[in-house]
Amino acid sequence: MNISQDFLPFISKRISFIFQLSTFFVNPMGDISWEYAPNRSLNPFYQNKKKNLFEVLNFDPAKPCELPILQKSFYLENYILISLNQGGHFQGTILLGPSISSALADSKILGIINDLHLGAQREQILNYYHTVPVIPRDTLLEICTLVFHMVTQKMISPREIINEINTSLSSDLKFNMEAETAKTRQTSDFHQDPLLEKKLFNIIREGRIEDLKNFGNDFGDKVGVLSKSSFIRSKKNLAITSITLATRSSIEGGVLSEQAFCLSDLFIQRLEEMNKSEEIDQFLVEALLTFTQKVRQAKERRYSKTITTCQNFIHNHLYGKINHEQIANYVKLSPGYLSVLFKKEVGLSVNEYIQQARIDEAKNLLAFTDKPITEIGASLSFTDQSYFTKIFKKMAGVTPRRYRENPHSLETN
Repeated sequence: MNISQDFLPFISKRISFIFQLSTFFVNPMGDISWEYAPNRSLNPFYQNKKKNLFEVLNFDPAKPCELPILQKSFYLENYILISLNQGGHFQGTILLGPSISSALADSKILGIINDLHLGAQREQILNYYHTVPVIPRDTLLEICTLVFHMVTQKMISPREIINEINTSLSSDLKFNMEAETAKTRQTSDFHQDPLLEKKLFNIIREGRIEDLKNFGNDFGDKVGVLSKSSFIRSKKNLAITSITLATRSSIEGGVLSEQAFCLSDLFIQRLEEMNKSEEIDQFLVEALLTFTQKVRQAKERRYSKTITTCQNFIHNHLYGKINHEQIANYVKLSPGYLSVLFKKEVGLSVNEYIQQARIDEAKNLLAFTDKPITEIGASLSFTDQSYFTKIFKKMAGVTPRRYRENPHSLETN
């Protein structure tokens, strides 16, 4: 199909207007023939220079692609690339972006800034991410198929776009995968027995605390290498993998998902601060034990679906304002009936449970982060520091400061 000189810019302008998504047309020589860039701000990573952008995307303007490509940059930006052929001749590439799949918290942006040692550009980078359009991945795939159909009259599904990306990645990885497998066979440096790993995570899933305590000597040292440049980095990566699997196992064992994920985040953040091999090993044992204890607790108190829904709502909103009426409305019950039902099953009132959940969260923050105690209390909606200390001591038996000095959450939580 041949497209008129005006049709392609017309489509691109509409896409830019509707989705606030910058659109460019790059010819095979690498020149930008035209662009529509609504509200475009200076990109601090490549200063809006096309050469830098092409390098980031590993994009060769002279090389056409049969299917559209959804490309994610190192900076979490998404770009759509669609090649245009007319009369058997490659005309160039439509490039749409950047966008991000979800709004980034400042803490995550600051993590990127720290990784790249770009502290001097902190405000510029924060402003950039705050102005990049947020377009969920599923929506971006639909935009991709729509534009591809408009310019080629070919219909494809979003799955074909994903497969095209996966195919290119797997072909790049194939040689390394086979080479590393051959090397392992030659050196007899095999990985951990998968049956042993399955046994470990079954123990966590079933909440068998004593079995886990006796498991350590059986786990062995036969694990992979996840960083060739740093032994400590490799140990951290392996520990993170174990924590991730333990998180899933604990959820399958009955732990509330948000509680498990928050605990996982805290463990990984604390893990990143460690620089000693023995410290990492001990911390991983403690993390796995904590997940197992949470499963045991969950199995000891099985609740109805309604009460579990209430608990999930509470744990999802620990850092916001929540009350009895909000929760009753969420589960479509009267506050009075919910009060009776909750007290009967849990043994606490709704408000008492909220307070207990916040204290449990405070214990995790005290044990596994360096956040100031005042900040922890305020973030969990305690009205002032003295009130937070009073309630914490009532429920934990010690003040927040004493708890941080000698956290005993692994024995009492």
